[in-house]
Amino acid sequence: MALVPCPQCGKRISDKAQTCQHCEHVLVDDPEKLSTQRRIHRIKKSSSLITHSFLALILFIGGLAYSSWYAESGMGHDKIASQVVALVGLVWYVVTRIRIMMFKREKQV
Repeated sequence: MALVPCPQCGKRISDKAQTCQHCEHVLVDDPEKLSTQRRIHRIKKSSSLITHSFLALILFIGGLAYSSWYAESGMGHDKIASQVVALVGLVWYVVTRIRIMMFKREKQV
């Protein structure tokens, strides 16, 4: 039994192993296992993108709320900082939504 590197994560695993114990990459050519692994990978990526979108939206709304209700009138440092946070949240949200649309389009192709 020799130790070989995993093709996906590069960590050392047994040459007799059917899956990598670190990243769960399927090493055998079983079509059912490969399709299951692809499905799990798509679910994880989709979940990650949705979480990023949610966090970006919270950042955007929080920055706007602080800027509107709690920041000093005029252009104080806290108002500018809250507007920058809102802008970063908005850009992050838009980029993430584009990534989600591209991810969904990948499946259709």
